[in-house]
Amino acid sequence: MFKHCPGVRSFVSPQIIIRNCPFCGEEVEFFEYETVQECPNCGRTVYREASEICVTWCSYVDKCIEELVKKRLITEERAEELRRLAKQSK
Repeated sequence: MFKHCPGVRSFVSPQIIIRNCPFCGEEVEFFEYETVQECPNCGRTVYREASEICVTWCSYVDKCIEELVKKRLITEERAEELRRLAKQSK
């Protein structure tokens, strides 16, 4: 088991992830450890997609993937891809 969360590396040297707002198309920047931002253009809440890294160790992966699908942040095809990755890592 892990001594600490494997995602802690993102706090030490975070990467910037850019996602287009699903409402207006504006670019929204996230640090790697952030999951929610407000769109600078339309002000709506934008969620960052789960990273492939987190699905390999997180015990809430199934619930997380279902939430992403429910919020229409990922497609069902992407959800299946993430589920396969999670199963392979167990």
